[in-house]
Amino acid sequence: MKAKGLYRKLLNTAVVPVVVLGLVITFFCYFRFTGTIYDEARENMRNIAKEVIIAYDKVYDGDYNLQKNEGDTYDLYKGETEITQDYSIVDSLSEATGVEISLLYLDVRIHTTFESKGTRLAGISVNPATSSTVLDQEKEAFYRNVQIIDSKYLVLYVPVRNSHGSVIGMVEIAKSQASLNASVLRAVWPILLLIVLGVALAAWIAYKSTRNITDDIRALQQFLNKVEGGTLSVEMDPKLLGRDDEIGDISKSSVAMAKSIRAFIGTDPLTKLYNRRYVMEALGKIKERSASTGQPYCLAIADIDFFKKVNDTYGHNAGDDVLKSIAGILNGEMAGKGFAARWGGEEFILVFNKMDTTAAEPHLWKALERIRANVVETEGFSIKVTMTFGLSEGTQGTIEEIVAVSDEKLYYGKQHGRNQVVNVMPAPEAPAEEESAVPTESTPSNTERTGQEENENAEKKEV
Repeated sequence: MKAKGLYRKLLNTAVVPVVVLGLVITFFCYFRFTGTIYDEARENMRNIAKEVIIAYDKVYDGDYNLQKNEGDTYDLYKGETEITQDYSIVDSLSEATGVEISLLYLDVRIHTTFESKGTRLAGISVNPATSSTVLDQEKEAFYRNVQIIDSKYLVLYVPVRNSHGSVIGMVEIAKSQASLNASVLRAVWPILLLIVLGVALAAWIAYKSTRNITDDIRALQQFLNKVEGGTLSVEMDPKLLGRDDEIGDISKSSVAMAKSIRAFIGTDPLTKLYNRRYVMEALGKIKERSASTGQPYCLAIADIDFFKKVNDTYGHNAGDDVLKSIAGILNGEMAGKGFAARWGGEEFILVFNKMDTTAAEPHLWKALERIRANVVETEGFSIKVTMTFGLSEGTQGTIEEIVAVSDEKLYYGKQHGRNQVVNVMPAPEAPAEEESAVPTESTPSNTERTGQEENENAEKKEV
């Protein structure tokens, strides 16, 4: 959970509905104003089209008709007057109204104010759908976002009739879409301003009303983050413990939880090494870091050879002293390389940070040499033991699979002489005999490789 997660959620609870409502109002107003402005524009364009028709009727008497010239060309007449090249009416009305105007005979533009590179776009036909609507059905045709040359227009087509009532053409009125959009924005922007002010006001109110609670939540989160990071001695802010609401209850529970964690995560009471629970959590973090950085790590499972005989021969107190002595050696050897922990019983685990098995193996042999040379003076006896190590890479498989590989190598070492470090297992030659629960005279006891009988001799001497 992020430091400001709850704070942001509380703010969002207050602000989001305002924003959503504001957006709804904005879209409603935009489309409402757009519809209204477009309706007004259409009505205005209709009136201009009527003015165009009336202007042509006033200036020229008679009906519209085409007369063929020599060379299969045609001229447009209004009554007896040829008007093909007379653009005066559409030009003057276009200048007065700010729209583009075209007069079409049937579906072909004869007079037009549209120009491209200085040439009027006369002689161009409208599309069949428009022609069908205006000429055949004798209705207006109205379109939005019509692309003409390089701009988009609102376009209205109005039928033009002769004196006997038949439709012989149409008037085209085109109004710039950009000017209409500008009108809509001018109508909508005050609402947008109100929405921004409303959101700012809602955020300020939410900030003022939630500041205290979010500060306490943040302090509680910082406490839990430190506990999660392993700082179990961190103290809870007394202000939080003094609250009589849910935050106070959570704070008290967090303190109790930290105490419980301290009871589990820490050191093994006997050996003062880390315990198994700590190892699993630490391995999870090491594995995650290794996956992101590519740095290797490895681990070894170690077991004291014939430890049961130590307990049976010298007693459990002596066995505990042996465990503590071995733990001290392992802990010292792992300084600066990783850490050692008690895995359970007479088993230990050694985790090497930023080191593969090739680099770690010599350190294990060095630790084994120290263990071989170590003498534990306890209960009036001098006890020497050896250990077997199973070493495996940490970057292959899950933590459980990695530990299982180390266990397999440890078992192999136990079955093939003990008192060794097993990194790579050779191909099996023959099934190994099962380890006897109690060493016999013909089985090496917990001794160095160079002295198989010193435990028996020491026992005889000291007893």
